[in-house]
Amino acid sequence: MWAVKRSNFVPVAFSAAVALIASLVVIVFTSGIGTALYLLTVAILGALALLLAIALCGGRGRRIMSVAVFGAFLTVTAGMVVLQWHTRPHLLWLFWSHRYKSEVLGDSAAGGGELKHVEWDGDGWGDGVSGDWMGYVVYDPSDSLSAATKNNEPVDASEQNER
Repeated sequence: MWAVKRSNFVPVAFSAAVALIASLVVIVFTSGIGTALYLLTVAILGALALLLAIALCGGRGRRIMSVAVFGAFLTVTAGMVVLQWHTRPHLLWLFWSHRYKSEVLGDSAAGGGELKHVEWDGDGWGDGVSGDWMGYVVYDPSDSLSAATKNNEPVDASEQNER
């Protein structure tokens, strides 16, 4: 039987924690393509580092530990990249909401029934077939958009604002 020491898991856990923190920072400060490039860079550099560690490390135990550390790092990084579409809006709002709020409230151009708004993340959704959809952060003091979204039918926000 293999005797597993608790201290052997420390490098693996540390590697996973570093990967999680690095991935969250990359998600907050880059676009979707930047995050994909980060994963590609991690995979290439990590594989080279793993091969170097296997070549230089003596003993089977150190080689297994090197593979486990790299595996933990790559698994957490890949998981965060796959889940970035779910975590990115929450992280962006957590870190940058004060900026969006001050931009919306400082928007003096809104008039004629138009709500104050700014583009969300400067990034649209969609593709070549469906077109590029833009998201907005909107200041709606009368909460008129809330009622329009409850019936799940597309509406023209300017019509809702005129009522």
